[in-house]
Amino acid sequence: MTGPDAFSALVPITQPRVASERVGEQLRMLIASGNIAAGEKLPSENELARALQVSRPVVREALRGLSMMGIVESRQGGGCFVTDLDPKRLMEPLSFYLQLRDYSMDELFRARQLIDSGIAGDAARNATADQRTRLIELARLGKELVDDPVGFRVLDAQFHGLISEASGNAFLLSVSNSLYSLAIDLRRKASEMPGVLTQSAADHIAIAEAIRDASSDGASRAMGRHVDHIRATTSLVAKIGIRDAS
Repeated sequence: MTGPDAFSALVPITQPRVASERVGEQLRMLIASGNIAAGEKLPSENELARALQVSRPVVREALRGLSMMGIVESRQGGGCFVTDLDPKRLMEPLSFYLQLRDYSMDELFRARQLIDSGIAGDAARNATADQRTRLIELARLGKELVDDPVGFRVLDAQFHGLISEASGNAFLLSVSNSLYSLAIDLRRKASEMPGVLTQSAADHIAIAEAIRDASSDGASRAMGRHVDHIRATTSLVAKIGIRDAS
C-alpha cells in the first residue's frame, strides 16, 4: 500500500526548464521500484507539488506525460491512479511512434526477422497443447483460403498473434504486434499477387509443425524463411509503386 515512506525518495526539483520531465522521472522510478503499485492512487497535485517544491502546473504537465505513456490515468470521482501497467497498454506509444517514422523496408524486416524468429522459437518451447493444435488448424485452413486474400489476411493475423501469445512473453507480443502493423498496406497489395498466398500457406504449415513438435530451432528457421518471403514480395510491391508514380 502507498504510505508516507513510499515518497521518501522524492527530492526537490531545482531545474525549472525541465522540471516536468524530472517530476515524471521520479514518479516513474517510484512505480518501477514497486513503491507505488499498479492500481494505487497517487498523492494529490498539491501534495506532489509540495514534496517536489514545484508548481502545480509542473506536476500537472508531468502527469499528462505519464498518462500519454499509459502509466497513470485519471478516474471518475477524482484522483490520478497508476494503471494496470499492462504491457499492451505501455507499448501503445511505441506503436504510434513506429508508425510515424519512415523506416526503410530493410530495417523493418530485419527487426521482424530477429523478433519473430525468436518468438517462434519460444512458442515451440512454451506453447500449450491447445495452442499447438490450434496453430495446426489455422495453418491447414490457410491452404483453403489461398484464393481469398481478405480471408487469408484475417487468418494470418490470428496465426501470428497466436504464435506471439504462445511464446509466453507479453512484452515481445506487443513489440511483434507493433511491427506487424507496419507496411500493412503494401503487404495487403502483395497478397493479391499470384502465388504469394500459396507460399505463405506453405510457410505457415512448416512453422506450425515445428511448434507442434516442440522444435525451437526448426520453428525459428521456418519463421525466418517466412519473413524473407514476405520481405521479397512486399519490397517488390513497393518498387512497383515507386515506378508507377514516377
